[in-house]
Amino acid sequence: MGYEPSHMETLLTRFAFIFCGRSVYKTFSDHLPLNGSEQVLDFGCGMGTVAYYVAKRLSHGKLTCLDISARWLKACRRTLRNCENIQFFKWESRVLPHESYDVAYCHFALHDIPDSDLESIIPALARSLKPGGVLVFREPLNEAEKIGLIKRLMEHNGLLLKDSRVTDIPLMGNALESVYIRR
Repeated sequence: MGYEPSHMETLLTRFAFIFCGRSVYKTFSDHLPLNGSEQVLDFGCGMGTVAYYVAKRLSHGKLTCLDISARWLKACRRTLRNCENIQFFKWESRVLPHESYDVAYCHFALHDIPDSDLESIIPALARSLKPGGVLVFREPLNEAEKIGLIKRLMEHNGLLLKDSRVTDIPLMGNALESVYIRR
């Protein structure tokens, strides 16, 4: 499982972050159930567009940014260079770097993962949460078949749907945001 974004993709993401950061990424961050002291996982962190806003909310917590791409992680480190409460990991195996997160989130990452890989990734994410921990995802609504699989895997792995909503995201279209809680 290896993926590196093109230079054009990183450039377009940077422009989206600069011009739409508050309306796209901060809005998602603001909906995460954080009080400031949590252990948080950003699964598929990309260049750190959501992590930038999450890190500011974690005055006493810790954020772990995880991605399969060395190029995205380099960009993420650059985006978050002024933050001290962050760890960065390149995900090369099916093992997560920390096993007791209060909150994990995936922003526009799961739909890009092959179905067969999701069948091991979602159980790993579920196991990484503390009891009562929360997993939040935002995925494009036009990926209905993939979203159906993601939802089935969440429920099959002991995660209960707490909340779900459809949002209209500038430049990205409609997306589904769902919040799951580990039993």
